[in-house]
This record gives sequence, C-alpha cells and structure tokens, in this order.
Amino acid sequence: MKKIAVIVRERQPEALRMGIGLSVLNDVDIYIFDRKLEASDNISLNLEMIKEMRLCLYTNTALNEGIEHIPTEDIAKRLLKYDNILPY
Repeated sequence: MKKIAVIVRERQPEALRMGIGLSVLNDVDIYIFDRKLEASDNISLNLEMIKEMRLCLYTNTALNEGIEHIPTEDIAKRLLKYDNILPY
C-alpha cells in the first residue's frame, strides 16, 4: 500500500475521480490548492463519494467551505511523507 497525495488545481473533476480510484489499493489524501471547487454535478458526485469513503480532503484556501483548511506551509511539510504526488 502506497501513500499518495492528489493535488487539485485545474482539472478538478478528473483529479477528484482519480483520488477516489486510487484509494481502492492505496492510502490517498486529496489537497485542493489556491481555488474554489467548481459547482458542477461531477464535482458534487465526487465529493459525495469522497465523504462516503472517508477520504481525507484538505484545502489551503478559505474559499472551500466544509473542507479542512491547512496553511500552504503545513501542506508542504506533509507532502514529504507521501510515496507519490499527483498534480492535476
């Protein structure tokens, strides 16, 4: 089992979907960087699945309500413990 971080920026629906898929055989955390999540059916469906699967979801901005906020510096320190980091 690998520890994987998925960094969400540009391709939000794809990044969330990838995080969900990777969680089947790995320990996955998802980080939303520098922007608000788009309001779309795909994003809503993925967020619902993330909550059901109890995946860890973090953000470095206060724009994303209901998601745990962590300062960018602390996220940078956390990223050192991952086996793989996937930026989207």
